[in-house]
Amino acid sequence: MIRACLFGTYNAAHPANRLLADALEAAGCEVRVCHQPLWERTRDKMPSFFGARSLLGLGRAYLGAAWRLRREWRHGPRPDIVVTGFNGQLDVLLARLLAGRGARLVFAPLVTLTETLVDDRRVYRGGSLKGRLAAALDRRTLELPQLVLLDTEAHRAYVVERLTARARTATLYLGAERGFSPVPPRGRRPGEPLRVLFYGQYVPLHGARVIVEALALIGADQGIELAMIGTGPDRAAAEQLANQRRCTHIRFEDWVPYEDLPRRLTECDVALGIFGLTPKAQMVIPTKVYQAAAVGRAIVTGDTWAVREIFQPGEHLLAVPRGAPGALADALRRLRDVPELAPRLGTAAARLIAENLDRRAQGERMRTLLASAFPELAVRLDPVPASLVTRFGAPATP
Repeated sequence: MIRACLFGTYNAAHPANRLLADALEAAGCEVRVCHQPLWERTRDKMPSFFGARSLLGLGRAYLGAAWRLRREWRHGPRPDIVVTGFNGQLDVLLARLLAGRGARLVFAPLVTLTETLVDDRRVYRGGSLKGRLAAALDRRTLELPQLVLLDTEAHRAYVVERLTARARTATLYLGAERGFSPVPPRGRRPGEPLRVLFYGQYVPLHGARVIVEALALIGADQGIELAMIGTGPDRAAAEQLANQRRCTHIRFEDWVPYEDLPRRLTECDVALGIFGLTPKAQMVIPTKVYQAAAVGRAIVTGDTWAVREIFQPGEHLLAVPRGAPGALADALRRLRDVPELAPRLGTAAARLIAENLDRRAQGERMRTLLASAFPELAVRLDPVPASLVTRFGAPATP
């Protein structure tokens, strides 16, 4: 058995980090947690969060967390591999410092600083000092580990082409947590509106304005109702636009408890993905798309390279051009007018997740990646059964 330490100030509440821990355990690893909370203290990272005064305070907070992590690390058994997850850029450097030059490091960043702060949110300009520092930190933390796990092939290509070709990368698709399991469609009665659900942090890649514009094109009292759950930088603008366009068929809600999201998905007919035009939107499959698919709900999302790595448009979901409210409106009208379409898409999506991205398959995929990255540990891992080689088998680390 391999001893893995999930290390750092990573956001323990984020689904990507919980899925990472679950995949390690499913791979047969003994997982020890060495964690100090920091980044989950602020849910919505507004532009001010990345300003000089805020960063100074965060720096002091990180030093305190690092000191506590050092004490926790020294009192625990030495692991075979050290794993850091989402929000873990600084944790990679600290892990190397504590574990030494011979440490086996695995980093699953989910996002890079450059794609988030420069390309997507445009908090920093690419040529600015802060933009260059973000890129330098990205390169260092991507090149240091022996294995960097990225969530799509499109994202892996971005890292190699934009940031560094020296990173030893592989793709591990996220999937959905076990709480998101198939539930039969609720059965829309004649005359009942199509219930549509969006949830997210209102960042540019989500394309909240596109969603509101689409519902405005449809109009109120046309048999389509939308609930938008969440908060974030673009929420105020989205609400203002909805008021201006008299979208009484849109209901805005603040965040609900995470454990309530599966229920909210079962109560809707259609779940929305992302529709933004930023480069980041082209590279990601958001967790909400996996979650809706796992529950068995019809999905409409922007047509991207990343989405097509897993889902076949027309079979598992509907994909529309990003940034196109008219196309999104047409897709929702189609789902309203063809009652059998949403259940058919949802059933196919749930089957896809269950057959290719369930916990057992993810564990076998993780096992393959660890054996490839650390051959000296391979003898302590069980071989991957041929029956579990799926269409989403992880590519070997270069």
